Amino acid sequence: MRINTISRLVAVAFCLAAVGLAPVTALGQSTAAPPSAASCPHGIEAAKCPFCDPTRIERLGMCKEHGVPEAVCVKCRPFLKAAFVAAGDWCKEHDTPESQCVICNPADAGSDTARAQSAGAELRWQQEPSMTCSTSSTVVTLVSPEVVRTVGFEYVQVQAAPLVRAVERNAELAYNANRYARLSSRAGGVVAEMKKDLGEVVKKGDVLAVVDSTDLGTAKSDLLQAMETAKLWETNAARERALVDKGVGIEREALEAETRAAESRIAVNRARQRLRNLGLSKDHIASVEQDGDTGSLLELVAPFDGMVVERGAVMGEVVEPGKPLLAVADTGTMWALVDLAEADLAVVKTGQQASVTVDGLLGKSFSGRLTWISTQVDPKTRTLKARVELDNGAGLLRANMFGRARINAGDSRQAITVPKEAVQWEGCCNVAFVRSDAAGTTFKPARLVLAYDAGDRYEVSGGLSPGDTIVTRGSYILKNEILKNAVGAGCCEVDHLKK
Repeated sequence: MRINTISRLVAVAFCLAAVGLAPVTALGQSTAAPPSAASCPHGIEAAKCPFCDPTRIERLGMCKEHGVPEAVCVKCRPFLKAAFVAAGDWCKEHDTPESQCVICNPADAGSDTARAQSAGAELRWQQEPSMTCSTSSTVVTLVSPEVVRTVGFEYVQVQAAPLVRAVERNAELAYNANRYARLSSRAGGVVAEMKKDLGEVVKKGDVLAVVDSTDLGTAKSDLLQAMETAKLWETNAARERALVDKGVGIEREALEAETRAAESRIAVNRARQRLRNLGLSKDHIASVEQDGDTGSLLELVAPFDGMVVERGAVMGEVVEPGKPLLAVADTGTMWALVDLAEADLAVVKTGQQASVTVDGLLGKSFSGRLTWISTQVDPKTRTLKARVELDNGAGLLRANMFGRARINAGDSRQAITVPKEAVQWEGCCNVAFVRSDAAGTTFKPARLVLAYDAGDRYEVSGGLSPGDTIVTRGSYILKNEILKNAVGAGCCEVDHLKK
């Protein structure tokens, strides 16, 4: 509850009280007078109740210590808790008025007006109407049409219109992880040369850096030694078997020689595998075997065409195995990682088209396709990641840019939508106030089934019909009148959502 919103709403509320808005009763009956100190429906002294005397909010101004109106600051005035609970505006989880709870409503923390108008709405709009609530059997009756004009209610006529479901969420750009590689030396050593620098375009197989590693030289020598040993035992095994075949040899010695020959072949294969593990290609290993190369220079090569986007070493630096020296990325495509809300899963599917705008490139939009949706929800943010793959042929997109992704979540169809300003949460149901007489002095709350959050509007799948006239500006005042009458009357139990 913030001063920008409250000052306007309270002014209207005070005007209603002055010109004679009757409290609500079932089936349209009205009763009169303002509550006394003893009869305040909010459980505190009426003279101190900001709901019974809304002029206190204007008169007392802002609480400088806590950033809310002084008249509704429960930290300075703990006795106000009873009034907020009675008015259905209390966050039990964080022991503060829900309209002031920045933990339950972090997304709106920067907008005073938005928070005051829609505190808790991200979860509330999904709620089905309570089957036991009798709100729809009540009416609000104004004493005359002059009251309506004085208050300044605004209306909209409900009608069906084409609706394209689109989900717009925050996004952050990242490299295409399928075309991104961090390259490190697989053996310890010293950086002998950095052949490529940041921003240079590379082709698959290009040498990017050279590390002088004694481990590589040792591994090459081990392969050559194993090969020579294998040759010796192969020759010895052949000779012993020939002697046995001539009847002058000993079978045991022939078998021993053959066993040693087999072991030596295994040692050769092990030495070759060691070189493969250090990053040498099949051709490079063949060259070692043919030329007897025992050099210690280990080359890091590009695994695909791309660009050097990170560099983490300089010439002469001692490096350990696994330390990243360079990163290569194919920037022809980029990923936009989108933070979806849980409710978005009802309409968002892989394969849908999307467009992304970024903060640093105003006026430009990048088209892509939704290729992945995470299977788990972040336990802290209650969001889940999705991925939009974008073409970046022009090279304008950069990793870690922030932006917004708009996902086309369905084809155009006829649907009833209403402005969010017209929808109010009265404790257990979302309601809109329908003007129910020609004079415009009687309003009946309609319990709504909201099907989709369309930005500044809600899609309504139940509760309203085309042709209904509903209140937009001023609907909050009518909701307060219902709550004042409901306190202690058993209309419905106020059920705070757990966030």
